[in-house]
Amino acid sequence: AVRSRKSTDLNAEILEGHLSSGLCHTGNISYQLGQRLQPDAVRERLQDSPAAAETFGRLREHCAANGVDLMGGSLVMGARLKMNPATERFVGNTAANHKLTREYRKGFEVPSRV
Repeated sequence: AVRSRKSTDLNAEILEGHLSSGLCHTGNISYQLGQRLQPDAVRERLQDSPAAAETFGRLREHCAANGVDLMGGSLVMGARLKMNPATERFVGNTAANHKLTREYRKGFEVPSRV
């Protein structure tokens, strides 16, 4: 679609593609800022979020059913991030906000939003 300049060549609407890729980037940033913990420590930290605790329980069950021993190692628990949808910046996390962009080579800078 970029090369052809035809919106009909898009696989998804622009906003849908932006939000989908943004979700992936947010997950990667969370992982990069996370910390390595033992599985029991992860489970303990998730107790204040029933949905997250339930998801972790299903992960442990799935791994056990497939011969993967989570208890034998450590996991990376990503940082909890909250996004301001209006600014597309993380709330209260400077380190996460620094990962939203990078320093570009001269001549290839991405213009800042006005």
